[in-house]
Amino acid sequence: MKSFLPWHRAGVLLMALGGVIAVHAQAQVLQFKWGHVYEPASIFHQQAELAARKIAEQSDGKIKIEVIPSSRLGQEGDFPLMLANDSVQIAYVGQATLAEGYPPLSLGTYPFAFKDLDHMRRYLASPLLAELMKGYNEKSGNRMVASVYYGARQVTSAKPLSRPEDFRDLRLYVPAAAAYQLFATALDAKPVTLPFMSLYGSLKKNEVEAQENPLDIVKSKKLYEVQKYVLLTGHVYDTLGIVIGKAAWAKLAPPQQAMVEKVLAETAKWTNVGVIAGELEDEKFLRDKGMTVSPANRQLFLERIAKRSTPEQMGARPGDYARLQALVN
Repeated sequence: MKSFLPWHRAGVLLMALGGVIAVHAQAQVLQFKWGHVYEPASIFHQQAELAARKIAEQSDGKIKIEVIPSSRLGQEGDFPLMLANDSVQIAYVGQATLAEGYPPLSLGTYPFAFKDLDHMRRYLASPLLAELMKGYNEKSGNRMVASVYYGARQVTSAKPLSRPEDFRDLRLYVPAAAAYQLFATALDAKPVTLPFMSLYGSLKKNEVEAQENPLDIVKSKKLYEVQKYVLLTGHVYDTLGIVIGKAAWAKLAPPQQAMVEKVLAETAKWTNVGVIAGELEDEKFLRDKGMTVSPANRQLFLERIAKRSTPEQMGARPGDYARLQALVN
């Protein structure tokens, strides 16, 4: 018995050591949640899933990302706080919402700041946007690793709209962020803010008469069932930030940070191409569903907005609006 005891103790020691190693290895696997408000069929969810797979592969399984769609973790406006307290680690957050915490980002959501889609594409690749992203990161402590084209925001309604005057007293759904509210109030509409998941029902009950969103949202949320008209205002060529929370970013080793940032930037470019291609398809889809789609005289709307506010009053840095306009010259 005495001769067996040391071997027995050695076996117990090896088993314990193996358990410690296994626990340590398990502890090295980072589990992140990526929250967003979009449907599983949306291109944004597809991008998140694609990025999660690539990151898992390139980290040898050490970084696992669970993508949670459809507002199951909260509304977009909840995500900045959730990123800060580490209850969600990655999120899509609209630039207008991010601007609530870092006002210079409001430049990209000021109504009619962009002349057309090409103008927006130049902005996405510009040093100007890179500066603004860096400023946000320094101010918030979070890490916006990429900016994704969300789509041109258009207006749908239950009745025909064509001129700024047609918006007077219109019950118009807009998100809570200041830039969207400005679009409504400058046109003398009555802005209505409600949870995104409630929009369809509110339109159906005529509690809300009109709303503004990219056409992909009109399609994916089936708003064509409760709206008749589309006015192509293109008042905001909108973007989403892909943001990693401060605590989550700090958990990544520098090589992991570089890899994650590269994957998210690359998949964002894939998404941009898909969103741009989808916009023309969405317009045709909505026409085929019986919606009347009409162009807007954007200059009339721009003049009305300019009388009510300036980009600087919304939080843009002095000179940035001129730099933005110079991208198309």
